[in-house]
Amino acid sequence: MGDDLAVVLDDERRLHRTGCECGERPGLLGHGTSLEDPPGRLPGAPGVRVLRTLAEATALRGDLLGASRVVVVGNGVLGSEIAATVRRTGPAVTLVGPQPAPMADQIGSGVALHLAALHRRHGIELRDSTLVDGTVSETGPSRGVRLASGEIVEADLVVAAVGSLPATDWLAGSGLRIADGVVCDSRCRAAEGVYAVGDVARWHHAALGVSLRLENRTHAAEQALAVAADILGADRPFTPVPYYWSDQYDVKIQVYGLPTPDADAEVVEGSPDEGRFVVRYTRGDAPVGVLGWNMPKQARLHRQTLLERYTRTAAPTAPTPS
Repeated sequence: MGDDLAVVLDDERRLHRTGCECGERPGLLGHGTSLEDPPGRLPGAPGVRVLRTLAEATALRGDLLGASRVVVVGNGVLGSEIAATVRRTGPAVTLVGPQPAPMADQIGSGVALHLAALHRRHGIELRDSTLVDGTVSETGPSRGVRLASGEIVEADLVVAAVGSLPATDWLAGSGLRIADGVVCDSRCRAAEGVYAVGDVARWHHAALGVSLRLENRTHAAEQALAVAADILGADRPFTPVPYYWSDQYDVKIQVYGLPTPDADAEVVEGSPDEGRFVVRYTRGDAPVGVLGWNMPKQARLHRQTLLERYTRTAAPTAPTPS
């Protein structure tokens, strides 16, 4: 779409951009996400940082130079990564979040407990299964957070990593179906001539027979390539094996598929005691995910067990949204 910004989708589903009208050319929606407000509206409070853009990363880096105690709110993937990175720069870090262990909802309790031990070995204080009610300040910037229990956790700096919502407000009244993202068919089409990609797109995964919306860089890049191919006439459903990675301290975690906390997890290669292992997740007899912990090559090989589940296209595809 070049350097022009799509700002309006009219009743005929034409995208209007600064200085031009798209007319009959295909339109691409890729507006990502916006921050989700937790209790206490942390992202808007003075002295609370978030990490979504380069400018926010630069500001956070400057604040860390004078910080000795940091609280990270949110113990999912981003919060865990921020806590690890901040700790390596020197400040004491408390990681607070609703999950029973860091990333437990993403990788299951077994591996999450192993990750929790890693954080503790590096000096992180973990406050799992804990909600934050708001920030604490006398005058000026935040001096910590107030937990739902009433307890105060003091800090020079608070970083919020509490999730995000698809940025779809600007599409209100467009006629497109919005339900936790822009609803698309198996080709990522939201309507005839209109596609959505990345964090904002909820598309029908034809092999799984379910609607998915994923938030990570690898997915956004793969989906954009698939949409480009469809615009050029490929007419193939987008059926990826979802993938993301997370670097924390000296550990690289790679996740293939969609492991869930209720899946059965089994170490199939390596050993947690050795700090290098691969976990396979199954539900019933079907493999649903693979996780590598400092074993990138082996995890990639085990990914092959997921191909039939995620890439076959025998399942019926959802109709193109009207």
